[in-house]
Amino acid sequence: MTTVDLDRVAGVLAEVAEAEILPRWRNLAEADIREKTGPNDLVTVADEAAEAALAQRLPGLLSGSILIGEESVEKDPALLKRLDGDAPVWIVDPVDGTKNFAEGSDRFCVMAALVHRGETVAAAIHQPVEGRTAVAAKGEGAWMLSNAGRQRLRVAAPAGLDTMEGSFNFRFFPEVVRLPMRERANTLLGNRHYRRGCAGYDYIQLAIGRWHYAVYWKNMPWDHAPGLLIHAEAGGVSGRIDGRPYKARELTGGIIAAVDDAGWHALRDEVVGDVPV
Repeated sequence: MTTVDLDRVAGVLAEVAEAEILPRWRNLAEADIREKTGPNDLVTVADEAAEAALAQRLPGLLSGSILIGEESVEKDPALLKRLDGDAPVWIVDPVDGTKNFAEGSDRFCVMAALVHRGETVAAAIHQPVEGRTAVAAKGEGAWMLSNAGRQRLRVAAPAGLDTMEGSFNFRFFPEVVRLPMRERANTLLGNRHYRRGCAGYDYIQLAIGRWHYAVYWKNMPWDHAPGLLIHAEAGGVSGRIDGRPYKARELTGGIIAAVDDAGWHALRDEVVGDVPV
């Protein structure tokens, strides 16, 4: 299996954040921010500078590896075809939670996953403001690296729908199912479903045992490949809404992440329901 030094990966993410992202946090001019598809889909000069820096650094950690990122794919969607090849591919989200970042919130991350022949084999999510990085390698567990040292990550204990809390991202679900799904969530989950605008934040909340679930419709690989490996190595269960395993190359099908099989099926059967995929 393709292997990489997770401490070095974490170091690269932290150094890029320190150089390219944190100096621009709460310090962006209007010209430094632009819309992509709309007012909730932004890119900043920090996203672009950080992705360029990651593209210079991460492939050097593994001979023969290549890199794609959210911003480069925005300009050239054909880059996603690199995931179909034999070379290990770094997938990066240079600033996950760009809208939060642009608004001055501290809820943003830098994310990277290493995918080889369709399988995610390593991942890191760095929280620049907190100064910590969650990392995982397939089959080796998940860890939080910080100034306090190295801490093993573990998902929360199983819970029923009446006590679960987590992230539920209704926004992109097909309109025909979105409203009834939200009504079921309000009834069964109460006010214990949130949308924080940063998938990396969600996955760290899962991996440190604060939250029990996360539900999404859009499967963009830079949003989910890093977090799903960390979540799995922390003991979590996940899959597409139709029950098939998540693959970084598949951009549709939705995702449910939970702490165990029972929780996954409860969310799928009683809250999410049938969704055309």
